[in-house]
Amino acid sequence: MAEIVLAAFNARYAHTSFGARYLLANLGELKDRTELMEFDLQVQPRVAVEKILAHKPRIVGIGCYIWNIELATKVAALLKSVSPETVVVLGGPETSHETEEQEIFRYADYVICGEGETEFPRLCRRVFNHKDTKNSKKGRLGAPSCSSSLRGKIIHAEPVDVAEVELPYDLYTDEDIKHRAIYVEASRGCPFRCEYCMSSLDPCVRYFPEKKLFAAFTNLLDRGARNFKFVDRTFNIDIPFALKVLGFFHERYEPGMMLHFEVIPDRLPDELMEAVAACPPGMLQFEIGIQTFNEEVAHRIKRPLDIEKIEANVRRLREETGVHIHSDLIAGLPGEDLESFEAGFNRLLTLDPQEIQLGILKRLRGAPIDRHSTDWKMVYSPHAPYEILSTSQIPFEQMQRVQRFARYWNLVVNNGQFINTAPLIWSRRAACDTTTVPQAAGLPEASAVPQAAGLLPDEEPVHGAAEPAVVQPNSPFAEFMAFSDWLYATTHTTGNLHMVRLAKLLLEYLVEEKGLDEKTVAEALWFDYQRGNRPDVPGFLKPFEPKEDQAESRRDACDTHTARLPRQARHQKD
Repeated sequence: MAEIVLAAFNARYAHTSFGARYLLANLGELKDRTELMEFDLQVQPRVAVEKILAHKPRIVGIGCYIWNIELATKVAALLKSVSPETVVVLGGPETSHETEEQEIFRYADYVICGEGETEFPRLCRRVFNHKDTKNSKKGRLGAPSCSSSLRGKIIHAEPVDVAEVELPYDLYTDEDIKHRAIYVEASRGCPFRCEYCMSSLDPCVRYFPEKKLFAAFTNLLDRGARNFKFVDRTFNIDIPFALKVLGFFHERYEPGMMLHFEVIPDRLPDELMEAVAACPPGMLQFEIGIQTFNEEVAHRIKRPLDIEKIEANVRRLREETGVHIHSDLIAGLPGEDLESFEAGFNRLLTLDPQEIQLGILKRLRGAPIDRHSTDWKMVYSPHAPYEILSTSQIPFEQMQRVQRFARYWNLVVNNGQFINTAPLIWSRRAACDTTTVPQAAGLPEASAVPQAAGLLPDEEPVHGAAEPAVVQPNSPFAEFMAFSDWLYATTHTTGNLHMVRLAKLLLEYLVEEKGLDEKTVAEALWFDYQRGNRPDVPGFLKPFEPKEDQAESRRDACDTHTARLPRQARHQKD
């Protein structure tokens, strides 16, 4: 039995609820009266409610995020239907803004807006002590924390003092450490004002005390943790602090250690770059949010953009370090048309990051991006995750194509299963001979790809054009879009494409639609398939199985390259 249940609904089992663990860690004397229950999105609402109520809790806290709000709403509704006396407390970014407009609000007794490490324990004590919550202090924006018309239902929490917060890392179980993502943070807040991001609302960057933080990290390492995903919004704002964190882990490095950081790409000074280069290959993964190469669009959404520095730093990371680069672009930003997005994609491709994540703009509740909706006719889905459906620059039909492009890019390129075959999709027909397979690479060499859509390297790309978008022929974006259109027309799905089926489809497209040499394509597919150490060979590839000496040489080349792709390499075992 537990008087308080913290119910977390994670995207999948491999994810852990960082927020719920923070709440549990800061419950003080109530901690022993609390149960943390984690579910994935496949759970049936009635099953989740049954398991929660089996503890006979007086209070149930539910963390609400863009990925789980629909399930959380169903669970909250059932909880209040079956057990109306149970106090339901909501928190998380999804319910911290536009709170009263959401369906889930109807089923909540209280909603904590903002960081809950202090307010949630305070509220629980008041509930247990039968104290009224109406007369709380004013929130940080000066608005009453509790409206009399809502009987104190909404509580606006102040940003917590991170020096006083209890860290949650002891709450990761041995099972978590062995099989699930371990989320950590060294700071909160972000100094930038990028309007698509919720972090723009918290401009004060707060750093956790080093002694306390490193003691917690040491404990995790001693327990066997090796993969750490830092959730800091911009890890490399304070360079001396970033160097200390890197140095701490580098000194304790063991094979298999991997750290994930979000970094801003134009702030990588020599001392940080040198520290990064000193780390073993595979130890670091940088998520680099470029979002757009269109300077006019970047200025419109208050996104800092120094293209020259970005390009120089990404190239240097690829050439001088073993960092795995996960780079981001966003489709659907206000004022950016498909031609501009294409140019940005092609430009990023020349920088040769291991991954290019193509995101579709989402309207996060409270994010300032909404101020552009009228001017740019931005239409979003009313359902989570609230993705953009169309803008004045990109109609719905084209946005659908971009979304499928993004999905197929993940399947074919980002997951690393087709590092030999994928570049054939955007290669020029004349450049493909019948005797050689392209070098093992997740992405092509920079010199092999035009600088921007349909442009020669010495030409300047044109950004922000208001004319109807035209996908440039023979650009990598256009070539992959053609493949994407064909793949969807052929399969009518963006999922359920296992490797063998996808390999067969790639062979069909590249040979029959693009006109490439069958032997060249089949050998590339054979080597990709063998990279996963699979014992079998699909029947359609057996006629193209290379001689043993050629195969061994090719495997060595693939293994050398794969060593630089730690995240993609994991897919080869699936």
